[in-house]
Amino acid sequence: MFPILFKVGNFPIHAWGVLLMIGFLLGTWRAARHAPRYGIAPEDLWDAALFGLFGGVIGGRLAYVAQNLPEYTANPGQIFAMWNGGMTSFGGLIGGVGVGLLVMHLRKRNLLDSADLAAPSLAIGYFWGRIGCFLNGCCFGGACPEPLGVQFPGFANTVHATQLYSAFAAAVIFGILVLVEKRRQFRGQVILLFALLYSLYRFVVEYFREGATADLSGIASLTSAQVACVAISALAGAYYLYRMGNKDGHVIESVTENGNASPARTHETPPLFKL
Repeated sequence: MFPILFKVGNFPIHAWGVLLMIGFLLGTWRAARHAPRYGIAPEDLWDAALFGLFGGVIGGRLAYVAQNLPEYTANPGQIFAMWNGGMTSFGGLIGGVGVGLLVMHLRKRNLLDSADLAAPSLAIGYFWGRIGCFLNGCCFGGACPEPLGVQFPGFANTVHATQLYSAFAAAVIFGILVLVEKRRQFRGQVILLFALLYSLYRFVVEYFREGATADLSGIASLTSAQVACVAISALAGAYYLYRMGNKDGHVIESVTENGNASPARTHETPPLFKL
């Protein structure tokens, strides 16, 4: 593992931070490139992404502190010691998306369009973030025999490289979202699908992390993340089915090869992804 890529003088450059910024820049570039066909100015998108980055970091940290409150109550100064690690992806997603949408609301942009635009970029950022977790040696799973198991420093046995499982899932989710984005049936479809797919993947991968980097919640032998996945997937799934059942059958936006908007279709078109 390479938690520290290199040093500038005595200042360490951490792999997770570098990979996080790569994901942020690539995801924001992708969203800015597609923003005009959502009626969103690229400069508004960059502003929302920048504030969303800070919101994601703060949200991820606060959620981690809340999950480990006794430890931080005893050592409150460690709450701000983020260089020692300690964030949650759920908190990061909620904080980042929430702050980003707040900026879009202040810019008077359609929030569902903004969320749909951001969804594939969230998958991009998550992919690179999990690669950073692998290099950092965190968020691994339980014991796993070779050849699938990976040896992490300080551990006698090989374990599941759940960071790489997560990165693979993020790549698959991105591909699905891009396909659905081209044939959107209603505003909010892409972000709802992201929530569903993310919850499904995360629910499964938690079984590999249980007892290693994921603790049981005390609810039906589920981890805290699995409980959140059930709640999110139930809400997102119910609303997705409601919207698919009450849409007018029109593709509200099609995508041309150069990424520009083409006129909305007014004929009945079968959905690309229907639950």
